[in-house]
Amino acid sequence: MKKRILAMLMAGVMVLAFGGCGKEENKKEDSDSSKTEAAKDDEKDDEKEKEESVSGELFDAGLWTLDYDSEVWSYEEEISYMDEEYASAFFVIPDGDSYITNIEVRVSIGDQEEFRGYLDVYEFDAYEYVVNDAYDTVDIGGVECLVYEGDYWGEPCLTYIGRVEEAATTVVVEILGEYENDNVNQFLDGLTICIEDVGNVDAPWPWDGEAFSTSDASGSIGDCTVDSQWLPIDECIISSETFNHDVAYVNDKAYILGDDTLKQYAYDGTSLVYEDEVVCGEDYQYVQATNDGSVWISGFGMPLMCLQDGVEIATYDGLDYITMHPSGEWGINWFSGPDCEKVTFTDGSVSRTAMSFGEVATISSLIVDENYIYVCGDSTDDTGHKVYVYDTNGSLQMTLADMDGESLGCITFMCQTTDGFLGLDGNLREVVHWSNDGTCLGVIDGGDLFGTIYPWFCGGTMLDDGSIMVVMTDERVDESAMEVIAFRLSGF
Repeated sequence: MKKRILAMLMAGVMVLAFGGCGKEENKKEDSDSSKTEAAKDDEKDDEKEKEESVSGELFDAGLWTLDYDSEVWSYEEEISYMDEEYASAFFVIPDGDSYITNIEVRVSIGDQEEFRGYLDVYEFDAYEYVVNDAYDTVDIGGVECLVYEGDYWGEPCLTYIGRVEEAATTVVVEILGEYENDNVNQFLDGLTICIEDVGNVDAPWPWDGEAFSTSDASGSIGDCTVDSQWLPIDECIISSETFNHDVAYVNDKAYILGDDTLKQYAYDGTSLVYEDEVVCGEDYQYVQATNDGSVWISGFGMPLMCLQDGVEIATYDGLDYITMHPSGEWGINWFSGPDCEKVTFTDGSVSRTAMSFGEVATISSLIVDENYIYVCGDSTDDTGHKVYVYDTNGSLQMTLADMDGESLGCITFMCQTTDGFLGLDGNLREVVHWSNDGTCLGVIDGGDLFGTIYPWFCGGTMLDDGSIMVVMTDERVDESAMEVIAFRLSGF
C-alpha cells in the first residue's frame, strides 16, 4: 500500500487496544497461566538477549527518531540540520578519515514539489507509479518508500524516497558505500518517521491538472508596442527543468529542445502541432536553424549535430556550445570564459580562429544574428550582467545595460528589431528594449505581457515575418506541473 500513514496505523492499534481492553486482559491472563515455567524463562532470556544486542542510543530529530548502536555509528553533527519542518542528519560507520557507510535521513514538511522532483531525478515514471502501481515499495520507518539502487560519483548508492500526502511529509534516506550488511538493516529497523495527519491534499498530478492558457496581450515601451500571442502546444510539454529549453524555426516547423529531447512541431501561425521526436535521450542544450533549412543542436561534451528535415546529415566532435550564424557557414564555439573561437564549416571540414570577448568575465548565453554577436554575461569590471554587442568580426560596438546603466538580470535571448534591440531577461522576467545606439528605452513585465505567474524565459527564434517565437516555463495555477509554453511576439 503506497502512502501508508503511521499515525493512522497507530490510531487503529489504539482503537483495538482500548476498545476491547477487558477481554484482551482476560485472554492474556489465561494464556500466561497455561504456559510452563520453562517457556516463561525462555521468553525472558530472549527479551534479555534482544535488549543486550542494541546499545539503546535514541536520537530525536523531531520529525523522526532513531534507535541506533552508537558503538557502530557516528553522528555527524556539524553537517546535520533540524527545525520544525526539516530534519536532516548524517550517520557514518567511520574508517579512518573516510567511512565505510554513510547514511543521511531527511524528512521535510511541505508541498509535493520536492517528492515529485525526486521521482524525476531517480527516473521513476510518475504515471506508472501512481496509476499503474508499477514499482515495489519498502516500509522505512512507517512510510512506504520507492527504492533506487545505483551509484553516486562512482560510489554505490541506495536511496529510499516516500511521500505521505495527508501529513505533507517527504522522506528520503540515502545510503552511500557498503549498504548490504546487518548494521544498515538494524539502523533502518530503528528508524521511526514521526508523521501526523494534517489533512493535507497535494496538487493534482500533471495528467489530472489544468493546462496553461491565456489571452493575447500587449505592452508599450516608448514608441514601441509589443504584442503577445499565446501559441498552444499540442500534447503539453511537462518538464522539471526551468531554463534548459530552446526553440528554432525553419520551413514552417518549430523545433523545441528540452529534457534531452528535440521535438518537431508544425507551425501554422496560431499553434504548434506535434509531429515527431527528432532526437531523444541526448544531453543537448541549444538548438538553432540556419537559412539553408538546417537545424543545429549543441551541448557540452556532445557532438555538434546538423539535421535537415529531421535527419542527421553531419556531426562535428571536439566543440563546446556552438551558436551558428544564420548563413550556416560559421558559428561561435563558446563555453563560459571570454576566450572563444570562430568556427568555419567548409565541405565537412572545420577551421577555427581564436576570438576573445575581453569585456566579459563569464558568459551565460551567446546569440548570433545576421549582423551581431551578442555576448551576455558578467562584466570584467564587476558592474554586473550586461549584453556586449560585437560585430561579426568580434569588434565591440556597444554595451547594453538597464535603464540606469547598471546590471541586468540574465539575458537568455537577443535580436535586432527595425528600431533597435529586444532582449528577454530570464532572471527579472522582463522584455527589454534598446534603441539603435544602445540606450535602454524600458521594460515590459513578463507576467503582464504573457499572463504568466512566475515565468522563466528560455529562448527564442526569429520567424519569417520578423516576429519572434519564444519559449518559457511556468508553473500551472493548480501547481500540477511546470509546463513549457510558447508565444509569438510582434508589433515592434
